[in-house]
Amino acid sequence: MTIRRSTLLLAISLLVLAMSGCVYYNTFYNARKAFNIAENARKEGLKRGHPSINAGQYNIAIEKSLKVIENHPNSKWYDDALYVLGVSYFQTGQYLKSERRMRELLANYPESQFIKEVNLYLAKAKLQQNEMAEAMTLFEVLLSDEYDRSIRAEAGMAIGEYHYENRDYDLAEPYFLFVRDSVGTNEEVEKAQEFVADAYFNSFQFDKALGAYLQVLGLEPEKDLKYHALYSAAICSYRLQRIADGMDYLKQLSDDELYFDSLAVLKLATAYGYELDEDIEGAISIYEEVSLDEANSRAAGEANLNLGLIYQYEYDDLKKAKEYYDLSTRLSRSSDIGRLALQKSSDIGKIETYARSLTIDSATTQTQIDEAAHTQYLLSELYWFQLNKPDSAMLEMQYLIDSFPTAYEVPKAMLALSRMYTEGTNDSTAADSIIDLIISNYSNSDYVGELMEMRNLIGTEADTGYAQVYIRQAEEFIDEGQIDSARARYQYVVDNFEDSKFFLQAKFATIWLTEQYQSPGDSSLIFAYNEFVDSFPNTFWSEEARKRTSYTPQRSFRDELADQEVIDSTSQEIAPVDGTADTSDYVDPYAAIYIGPDGDSITLLYPEVKPTVFREEFEFPLEAYRVQWIQMDFYFQIKLDFSGRVEDLRLMTPSSIEELDNRLLRYVQGMIFDIAPMPIEDQGQWKVYKHQVQKPRELR
Repeated sequence: MTIRRSTLLLAISLLVLAMSGCVYYNTFYNARKAFNIAENARKEGLKRGHPSINAGQYNIAIEKSLKVIENHPNSKWYDDALYVLGVSYFQTGQYLKSERRMRELLANYPESQFIKEVNLYLAKAKLQQNEMAEAMTLFEVLLSDEYDRSIRAEAGMAIGEYHYENRDYDLAEPYFLFVRDSVGTNEEVEKAQEFVADAYFNSFQFDKALGAYLQVLGLEPEKDLKYHALYSAAICSYRLQRIADGMDYLKQLSDDELYFDSLAVLKLATAYGYELDEDIEGAISIYEEVSLDEANSRAAGEANLNLGLIYQYEYDDLKKAKEYYDLSTRLSRSSDIGRLALQKSSDIGKIETYARSLTIDSATTQTQIDEAAHTQYLLSELYWFQLNKPDSAMLEMQYLIDSFPTAYEVPKAMLALSRMYTEGTNDSTAADSIIDLIISNYSNSDYVGELMEMRNLIGTEADTGYAQVYIRQAEEFIDEGQIDSARARYQYVVDNFEDSKFFLQAKFATIWLTEQYQSPGDSSLIFAYNEFVDSFPNTFWSEEARKRTSYTPQRSFRDELADQEVIDSTSQEIAPVDGTADTSDYVDPYAAIYIGPDGDSITLLYPEVKPTVFREEFEFPLEAYRVQWIQMDFYFQIKLDFSGRVEDLRLMTPSSIEELDNRLLRYVQGMIFDIAPMPIEDQGQWKVYKHQVQKPRELR
């Protein structure tokens, strides 16, 4: 019995060991299998010029290799598993982990068959971590004759590509030439030469780039690289004004059946060549052909965009141009081409929006005149900046000056017209005469300060007569402790410059001076601040006043109606499930408008900060035809970047109609504001923006 038992135990032990070894080997086998699949795909991709990283297979290799390393540290395949793990980490962008595994392999297995490859990946990992000094020390060894050609070629390509990706083309070129001329295989030679050519192209050395692309073609490359070289050679020729040569390179591609799937793109490039050669009719013919290509909507969209540009800038036919822009937008709305076409179409469409419509008579108010003048100003800017029609821009600006002489923005228009003369016609005499008229006829305007600054006249005898001068004087008196003199200056602005953008600042300052230096010690200051808030609601200075008393502004009947609609539209969300009226967390919808995303109080956007560019058209949705209002104010919280673009926004007063809200969000998102009047410290901060929507007349 004892012998039998011993024999049985021995058999069981051997079986367990065999099974354990089988499990271990299977784990490593699966790691190697996944690794080989990923590596073969990567190398095949490199041959085709399209590197491919199969992260899924590399991750399987990592998972299986880790099991081998953690559970079988003494196995004969440990260094193999370390190598698989290190390379897989590198190819999945985990460079520090890759470095650690490569160093472990070097330290513990100096005689491993993978040592040369490990040194290569260690150098590449250092390069990717931007540790250049150590990386270059390693690469100097790898590039020496001590290593075989394949390692030296891969090292040279690695350094070259690193510098290329960082746009250090001069540093990259010697390494690509080393691979091309000394150590590369046929595929590596082609790739290195392609990098050389692309580097010249990207640095605008089109003559050298053209020669380099022709060298690529001399290597008789495969399909994709041949296409890239010929197409790029065509563009280089265009840049060098060798139009016929460029079109000949494109014809070689068009005639080759291998590239029939790229015919639309080749036709677009050919049409562009016709444009450069001033054969506009030839270009139009090809663009129209591509515009009908239903199989390639992107190319068709680009063709329609180019047709729009031709009809706008070559033939001055804005109506026809808009038709093509609209076609382009429909074909490729979500692409850069579609967005540009939409903007161009929108710009042309604004001409009707900004059309002259105000006839001044005895019943016309100053507010109406100011609004008409502002619209006219926008039209002139549209012609100047978006439509490239300087003559029309100058005519429209002159019309504003002549037709609305009492408008607040007339001096601003005169200043703009002066710049147009300077930049558009080089007529400095006419420009200077307009400036002189501003100073003589509109000496009280806020815009005179800008002129004083332009002419370096701030603080001189000529620097007088406008509100900002008195504001500066008041501030100087405060610094000197002359409070009565400061108050007199502020009061002068209040009494004489009601239309100035400095009026509210001065009026606020008169109360603030009393608070700071002559406080009566009673509630009169609180009443003064509260009255200011009620008189000038939703302004920067009223918010400053409100902060001092924690005052809740009085509500107008119109505000109540607007808020009631908001409450009605959200009542289902506010009501608790059990129907009880729990108001512990209730926030008044009007108050919520002025509470920013971080819970802090925010103020209304300055009235002077207005949108001047509209990249999205707003169309009133038919889904909203049943609304009872004719016009409604919608409140947004917006954050503007340094250029005036809407960086982020929230609709605070949504309607009950999703499509209307979505269109409003897109419309406001596409606005670009003139932020020149905004203090620098307020730029990039959340503000409340009020936008009024009118129900179309035909739906009322």
